[in-house]
Amino acid sequence: MKKNILHTSCKYLLLLSGSALLFASCNKFLDEMPDNRTELDNPDKITQMLVSAYPYMPANLHELMSDNVTDYSKNVDIYDAMFEEAYLFQETTDEAQDSPSYVWEENYKAISAANHVLEAIENYEGSEDLSAQKGEALLCRAYAHFILCNTFCQAYNPESSATDLGIPYITEPETTVFTEHGRETVAEVYEKIAKDLEAGLPLIDDNLYSHPKYHFTKKAAHAFASQFYLYYGKYDLAISNADQVIGEDPTSLFRNWDLFTGTSSTEYANAYNSSDEAANIFIVGFGSAHPRFLYGRYIHTFQLQSEVGRSQGPWGSALDPYSIAYVFSSRSYFMPKITEYFMYTDVANGIGYPYVTLVVFTTEKTILNRAEAYALSGEYDLAARDLNYFYRQAGANTSLSADEIADFYETANSSLKKPLAPRFTLEPGKQTNLVHACLHARRIVTIMEGGRLEDLKRYGIAYTHEVDGASNIEIEPYDKRLAVQLPKAVVAAGMEPNPR
Repeated sequence: MKKNILHTSCKYLLLLSGSALLFASCNKFLDEMPDNRTELDNPDKITQMLVSAYPYMPANLHELMSDNVTDYSKNVDIYDAMFEEAYLFQETTDEAQDSPSYVWEENYKAISAANHVLEAIENYEGSEDLSAQKGEALLCRAYAHFILCNTFCQAYNPESSATDLGIPYITEPETTVFTEHGRETVAEVYEKIAKDLEAGLPLIDDNLYSHPKYHFTKKAAHAFASQFYLYYGKYDLAISNADQVIGEDPTSLFRNWDLFTGTSSTEYANAYNSSDEAANIFIVGFGSAHPRFLYGRYIHTFQLQSEVGRSQGPWGSALDPYSIAYVFSSRSYFMPKITEYFMYTDVANGIGYPYVTLVVFTTEKTILNRAEAYALSGEYDLAARDLNYFYRQAGANTSLSADEIADFYETANSSLKKPLAPRFTLEPGKQTNLVHACLHARRIVTIMEGGRLEDLKRYGIAYTHEVDGASNIEIEPYDKRLAVQLPKAVVAAGMEPNPR
């Protein structure tokens, strides 16, 4: 099937900031000034440059690698070879949107933009007046490295991260994407992310932003910190940062599901992604054909809905807002939280490229980060309190105890409770079952976003990708293929590849 994407040697990057759309040229990576702008010699130019420092999200790649998709039938067109390669854990040479190469290059572009801003601030007379810009640049740099590490490396864990291959952590402005850098370990990358995060967060000033939901506001920065420290195993910091986002009682920040009155998937997605929605904390726009995997062979099917949006849980039957599923081509079932927009570069000839917006941090996700951190800290009643908040924001009238939630997962079927093999301490019984509750809820709330893959990696969850007409692909805990292979051009330039 022919795709409506212009394939040329020139790749365009969509950068969204509120209503502002800025486009990077296809010149070699920062071979002149970043984003082809003039010298960063005044506060306005420095602030504008920060728009280019926001990350590229690997939602498509992560979702297709997860257990949220399956092979519908060999009789269905794959639509895009890149979608098949992700599902089959094959290496790809494609450099188009959503490919590993694109994820790598676009995030290092964002990092370089942040580094140019930091250098400009350091050299600017009166740099103390640019502390908010410095904070935003440090948060952007930390987050882009976090995304790259979660994609091209194994998940952080105290058992193997001191030797697991990480990524280069770049802190100086670059003029070429292939400047020689050695790979650090995952542990070293996490240490540097923490350093940038801790230095940048106190400097954030929300008054800098005219469209705050598209920037690292204080809340967005704390939401990122909560997720990062959860992955890092520093549960007290995950909890305290979540507190700064949602408070003890997040009821006033619940999503207003009454606004979801549209009849089309686009109307639903627009409501879900709205910057006016109190539950939405941080939104990123980026060039992507992500929703197009629904056209193809590897999709989220009706059967998988019983594990995710239409699954039962301690709350009873399916949570109504998440059980809403639109059907695409009579095969694909999806919650329409992401929709494709198309940016025309030549309207007359119908040429352009697709882009999407993704709500990266929300009230719901932050509740679940805190619930999991409480469970892993042995604070079971507080974990249950936060899980009840999650159930209630979706319309369930629950007030379940930690024992009641844990008891449900003690006897839950394998589709809701796949065995965990974490490389950190996890007590059997109540603690493990409360973690299952958090993972189940997060799988529901992050469907279509790629977040499930990170949980599969963090907890060493084995799963299967069925292949019609061929042998199934069995993904074992900490499977080497879960660390996406580096782009071939990067390896050819001398960087050590991931082991296979």
